[in-house]
Amino acid sequence: MPRKGAITLDEAVAQVVAQLDGPLARDELIARVLAIHPSLARRPATLVRNHIRWHEVGWSLVYLDPQTVIPLRIAMQGVRFHIPLSRPEVNRSVLFADPPFRYFLPPGIPHSQMRLLDEAGRALPTKAVTLKLRERGPLGPFEHEVPVLDLDGWFRAHRMRDDDGVLVTIRDWQTHCYQLEHEPARQRRKHRREIEEKNGELAGLIYGLLEQARSAESIFAGEAVTTAYARMSDPRGYPGDHWLLVVEQDGRMKTDGMVIRYAESLTPIEAIAAAVYGEEPGQPDKPFRSQQGRQVYCLKVALRHQPGLWRRIEIQGKQTLADLHAMLVDAFGYDAWDHMGGFRRRVRRGSGRRYREVDLGEVDPEGGGRAADRHIAGLGLKPGDTLQYVYDFGDWIEHIITVEEIGEAEKGALYPRIVDGHTPADPKGGGGYAAETLRV
Repeated sequence: MPRKGAITLDEAVAQVVAQLDGPLARDELIARVLAIHPSLARRPATLVRNHIRWHEVGWSLVYLDPQTVIPLRIAMQGVRFHIPLSRPEVNRSVLFADPPFRYFLPPGIPHSQMRLLDEAGRALPTKAVTLKLRERGPLGPFEHEVPVLDLDGWFRAHRMRDDDGVLVTIRDWQTHCYQLEHEPARQRRKHRREIEEKNGELAGLIYGLLEQARSAESIFAGEAVTTAYARMSDPRGYPGDHWLLVVEQDGRMKTDGMVIRYAESLTPIEAIAAAVYGEEPGQPDKPFRSQQGRQVYCLKVALRHQPGLWRRIEIQGKQTLADLHAMLVDAFGYDAWDHMGGFRRRVRRGSGRRYREVDLGEVDPEGGGRAADRHIAGLGLKPGDTLQYVYDFGDWIEHIITVEEIGEAEKGALYPRIVDGHTPADPKGGGGYAAETLRV
């Protein structure tokens, strides 16, 4: 329990961050916090470090690199971003406040507190209101309210068109002050190459943060966006596209506006929909040529927790995961009529040893299932890639499949086939580990 009159950890961090006038080493920030908020914790530095990680990043500060932090009020000062105008905005002379200003506005600040300036730096008469929009969703038309900024006089003065845009400059993060510039579509087209470069840099930074995230599948958008802008080479220069559009067009990622995840990652709702409607999980098979379908993939399949027990299998690209599942059941002596098998692709995250797993689906005992018709060549595998194969979801017998080689088919050979294997000796002195159930 804190001493009477003592400040809390939240207050100590806020006080130190408010005094910063530039980047600071994280460890120095922690030392300054502990100087005004001594802790009896076993590891006080770790306590403060975790507090910063979970309560401050994306809210009051961001990491410029793993060891350096910077306050958001400094990192976001002067940042410029682009908002494309929609027909409803032009028709009603309003600017959508959300999602365009999401994460460019300090957390918890209502849109009514935003101050807007025109191109000359003069205050723009603005009214924060809500607008009812009618849209069509999967279940039919629906109506919802969105927060908007009424800028009737400014829109009319510039004769806005629905293919124009607005360039926004953050003039003061703390006082929520933004300068707006009208940009005709024809003017923006002149900056196509610059926009592409900015988009590429922003997408690369956000994707890099996703690769480094502690979660294997996602990262909070607020943390990713503010950190990426703080790390951009020139965030105060001519802006690329809005971050939502950049993520949407990147192909490696997707977002619901709150969380950024890998493109092939399924949210719980998407997984349920896939199961109910029989949709393919993740991304579909990649198209492949007939010559690729004839190629042979040499796969080494080992038990995850006993890698000395393995089989080497050859299978053609035109064959399917159902064919591979049947061969694995045969190769390891499993019951072919009782349990399902599931496949996931293991994708390396960044340059380290961490992986994420992309669901490819399952094969049921009758040869059906979401993965059954997925072709080996359509998975886009190359030597060194790995898959996870699980037999029997109850006992969870896990295997790692490694693509060792991709080559030409042997004349007259029948695929898939077992070409090699190893069964370790039973440590208790038997003739072989599970020799009665495992083919060699």
